[in-house]
Amino acid sequence: MPVRLDHVLVALILFVLPLRAWWGMRALNAAPAENVPGLRRRLWARALATQWLITALIGYVWWSEHRSPVSLSLVLRPTMGLVGVLVGLVTIVSLVVRQRARIAQEPELQVSVREQLASVSRLMPHSDAEFAGFAALAVTAGVCEEVMFRGFLTWYLAHFLPLPAAAAVQIAVFGLAHLYQGRSGILKTGLVGAFFTGLVWVSGSLFPAMLIHALMDLHAGDLARRMHVQGWGVRTPR
Repeated sequence: MPVRLDHVLVALILFVLPLRAWWGMRALNAAPAENVPGLRRRLWARALATQWLITALIGYVWWSEHRSPVSLSLVLRPTMGLVGVLVGLVTIVSLVVRQRARIAQEPELQVSVREQLASVSRLMPHSDAEFAGFAALAVTAGVCEEVMFRGFLTWYLAHFLPLPAAAAVQIAVFGLAHLYQGRSGILKTGLVGAFFTGLVWVSGSLFPAMLIHALMDLHAGDLARRMHVQGWGVRTPR
C-alpha cells in the first residue's frame, strides 16, 4: 500500500511538474529575444534536476519499503511481446530515417516541420552547441517520465482504481503535464502517453518505452536544430 512519501510524490507529479513547466514556458515566450538562449538553458537544467530528484525519491521509497522493481515494470523479460516491440522499433526507425532524408530535400516538408514545432520553438535547441544539452534532457525525459508515469503513477492509482482506469488516468495526467504546449500539445502528448502505456503492457517492461521516448524527443530536437541552423521552412519573398 502507498505510504506518506508516495502521496507527496503524486502531488509533485500532478502539480509541481506541470505548473513549473507552464510557468517556465510562459516566461520564455515573454522574454526578449536576447535573453531566450540563457533562459532556455536554465529551464533545461531545472527540468533535469526536478525529474531526476523525483525519480530518485521513487527509487528511495521502493528501497526503503522493500518493494520489488517488478511492481514498477523495471524488468526485461525475453517475451514474444518484447520481440514484437523491438521489431516495431526497427521498422519505425527505418521509416523515420527515410522521412528525415525527404525533409532535407523538400521545402514543403520543412515548412510543415516549422509549423509543427512553432508552439515550442523557443524551448528547442537552436544550434549545434545547444543540442548536446537538449540531448541530456531528452534522455532524462525518456527515463524519468516513464518511471514517474507508466511506472509509479500507474502503480499508485491501481490501489484505488481498476488497472485499466488507473492507466487511463495516468495517460490523462501525462497529457496535462504538457499543458505548456497548449491544448493541441495536451492532446498529442496524451496520445503518445497511450502509445507508451501500450508498449509497457505488450512488453511487460518500461525499458522499450524509455528507449522510444528518448529517441522521439531526440528526433524532435534534432529537427529543431536543423530548422534553425539550416533555415528550414523560412518563407522568402518572391
